[in-house]
Amino acid sequence: MTTLLEARRVDTSTRAALVVLEGLLGLSALYGAFGLLTGTLGMSDAWLLGTPFATWTVPAVALLLVVATPMLAAAVLELRRHRLAPAVSVLAGVGQVGWIAVQLLVFQRYFVLQPVVLIVAAVILLLAGLRRPVDGRA
Repeated sequence: MTTLLEARRVDTSTRAALVVLEGLLGLSALYGAFGLLTGTLGMSDAWLLGTPFATWTVPAVALLLVVATPMLAAAVLELRRHRLAPAVSVLAGVGQVGWIAVQLLVFQRYFVLQPVVLIVAAVILLLAGLRRPVDGRA
């Protein structure tokens, strides 16, 4: 039987791990989106051939909306111990998995970071799913 103190310690560790992972993915997505918008990321326009996109603007905005914003929002909510933090973490993890799936389907290109990002998203989903409210707080 776990005590309330043990439950809080585990919850604090889980929350800290979520904040770090969500923060890293969120900031990486922010960097990627701005890199796509400014052309400083080095993505070839030739990769857009055969896709519905003429420029990297739509993929950049989508990256901001689908990955960066939810990941950073989830990290902030975890830091604030908001009751919706676990649910937003799950949504952010699902968004990240969906982003990689769409990336593979639309661009039909493999990037070495895709499996790494999928593993991190899976860990976020696992940790968020394990989170339990302690004393009515998230």
